[in-house]
Amino acid sequence: MGFKVRIEVTPDAEEEIIIKCKNITDEVIAIQSVISNNENNELELTLGENTHFVKTSKILFFETSGNKTAAHTKERMYYSDLKLYELEERLPRSFMRISKSCIINVKAISSIHREITGICEAFFADTTKKVYISRSYYKAFKDRLNEMRLK
Repeated sequence: MGFKVRIEVTPDAEEEIIIKCKNITDEVIAIQSVISNNENNELELTLGENTHFVKTSKILFFETSGNKTAAHTKERMYYSDLKLYELEERLPRSFMRISKSCIINVKAISSIHREITGICEAFFADTTKKVYISRSYYKAFKDRLNEMRLK
């Protein structure tokens, strides 16, 4: 199916992209995903009293503990005012939930280790940080990992 692409230059307008379609198909969802999942997006995160703008591609994972959401990079741990479900809506497709309290950047994983008991850990390059992948999320995680590694 071919798509008609049109660009309108309106100097005083706010930039937006509108997808017009008869039905929401897999192709439309794929286009929306490509447009909205810019790996160079930045999130506003806090560290102490300072606000930082961190590229999503630098974030290894998000985790919640109590009412706080922590964003981990290789070097630091920042905090976000957003809940995990709010982050899921904003983050690129390379991020996915791997437990009730954790969202991981699949592209940042350097290795995984799965025990016979079903416990699975994900590791990241050049850091000692690691996360546990819940059994109920493992199949979806493996599928996304394979998808990301093929790109």
